[in-house]
Amino acid sequence: MRARKIVALSSILAILILSYFFTREALIFLAYFLTTAYLIWGVYHLAIMIVGVKPPLNPGSSPKSFPKISLIIPARNEPILSRTIEVCLNHVEYPNEDKEVIVVTEDPAGERTAIWYSQLYPGRVIPVIRREYFPTKPSALNDSILLCKGDIIGIVDVEDIPDGDTFLKIASAIEDHGLDSVQAILRISNEGDNWITRLFAMEYAGWFRVWLNGRSKLGLFTPLGGTGNYMRRSLIAEVGGWDPLNLAEDAEIAIRFYLSGRRVTLIDARHWEEAPDTFEAWLKQRTRWFRGWIQSLIKYLKVLFRPQVVRRLGPLKTLSILSMLIAPIMVLFNWVAYGMTVYWLLEHFGLVKTALTVDLFPWWAILPLFFNVVYYYAWIAGGVLEKMGSIKGLIKYLPHMIFYMNVMMPLAAFRAFYQEIFKGVFWEKTKHLGKGVRWVVPEKQV
Repeated sequence: MRARKIVALSSILAILILSYFFTREALIFLAYFLTTAYLIWGVYHLAIMIVGVKPPLNPGSSPKSFPKISLIIPARNEPILSRTIEVCLNHVEYPNEDKEVIVVTEDPAGERTAIWYSQLYPGRVIPVIRREYFPTKPSALNDSILLCKGDIIGIVDVEDIPDGDTFLKIASAIEDHGLDSVQAILRISNEGDNWITRLFAMEYAGWFRVWLNGRSKLGLFTPLGGTGNYMRRSLIAEVGGWDPLNLAEDAEIAIRFYLSGRRVTLIDARHWEEAPDTFEAWLKQRTRWFRGWIQSLIKYLKVLFRPQVVRRLGPLKTLSILSMLIAPIMVLFNWVAYGMTVYWLLEHFGLVKTALTVDLFPWWAILPLFFNVVYYYAWIAGGVLEKMGSIKGLIKYLPHMIFYMNVMMPLAAFRAFYQEIFKGVFWEKTKHLGKGVRWVVPEKQV
């Protein structure tokens, strides 16, 4: 960590010194670099969006066989753990003898719940009680998979409510369609709590229903979500399990899947989950995700630029991995771009008596603004496709989306970079209260 701090602080100091002595040149470089980067970013995501609004793969819910599914539920200080176990066992359709729940926990309440259910459902609920452990979710997953008996491994976060036919669709996708790893669409159950949960739900709809669907259909790198992902057990063993120190273990293991020639496919199945309903909870969760992407970027940057890797994957597929991992950087650049624009306006109207930004921006610098429509439209389109409301009903949240994207997101990215440079790995846990569940629990058909 000491070396990382020295490198980071030295780099920042060098940039500041160069910017001071070559201010005009630095601004010109930033203006052209950011404009070009945003243009490429916008065109790339426009292509994904055009494909992503099409229907996702529906594998059907009548699999020819029923491979055993092991559902891992990582839980720490989760008061709603019993509800999740009950839902997976009794409310999601699949032969009882062909599904098991592995509860991995380390807190006293979780231990009691897991052990009680293992006695209530012998052989169907397996408790994994950790005593000496590294306190991250991927570490818990590595410990629990050793006790899984299933051919298919599913990750179910404790706040999840899978739709009633989700497991059937998973089995059909993997067994009948020959897929290696599938991702269900994650939907927010408490979107009506406040504007944060509403925006979170729209972002999720855009991310899973549009962006990931488009990536999946185009054969580009498709990251796994932290939950609702299912994969062949042999595939996990093939890539060596999860990275216990990565804070976005889902995306990291998906990179290794992709590098080994395997794909993640988004399918038309859903998990309902709870969004953080306060800014503090949202910020901690998003910081953790962004930091995990930064960790993966540092880990795989040299790998992705190896000529043999680029030749094997192809430039576009290599770019599809990098485009996700650099997202925290792109988000943070928003503040740089807006800062330069504000300074240009101050000089233009004579409020600042310098001439650093004269003829600074090329004429095509305005084009990235038009691509902002792509991002916001994807959220709205995803919301409409996921039946969250009409275009008219969702577009009223545009001011909130602008604030969310250009203030909240960069703040989380900045916090993630700060933690990666100055702090060791730790897990900022998101509290789950089980909000919104009454609207989405599927009732068993008599």
